[in-house]
Amino acid sequence: MTKIFISHKKEDSEQAGNIAYQLRRSGVDVYLDVLDPRLQDSGEELSKYLQGRLNQCTHLLAVLSYSTRLSWWVPFEIGIATEKQYPISSYLTSGTRNDMPEYLWKWPVLRSAEDLQKYITLLTKPSSTLLNEEKKHWEFSAKGTPQNYADAFHRRLKINLGQP
Repeated sequence: MTKIFISHKKEDSEQAGNIAYQLRRSGVDVYLDVLDPRLQDSGEELSKYLQGRLNQCTHLLAVLSYSTRLSWWVPFEIGIATEKQYPISSYLTSGTRNDMPEYLWKWPVLRSAEDLQKYITLLTKPSSTLLNEEKKHWEFSAKGTPQNYADAFHRRLKINLGQP
């Protein structure tokens, strides 16, 4: 079952909540820490707790704004999701490409409700189906075939969003 970990800075909680609402309304399970009492922990306890919550998820969606630059936790959560080869996407709520670290453009970037709908549509496709479709699609490409579901998800979502 698909479950999205929504990573965000406290200042972006309202936007993260709106995104979570749209995902849940579409039948997608979400972890959003806004009401999680365990976030009162600190240091290693909080780190272990967040790792556990990420282990219960299948994807990571990072909500990005000017405030994210001051976050230590958003990059930490992206790092964990990267190690686990989760599909990672960002939702840019303010700013431009130049305001984001370059490494985040490796993955799809959502910027609107329409983009979020494209993300949701792709989430509802079974992972094995998407991977098989993408392997066929890229079979003779110079990029080669996707090696795993995350790679297939990223490629298809970037195409759907019109991103290189």
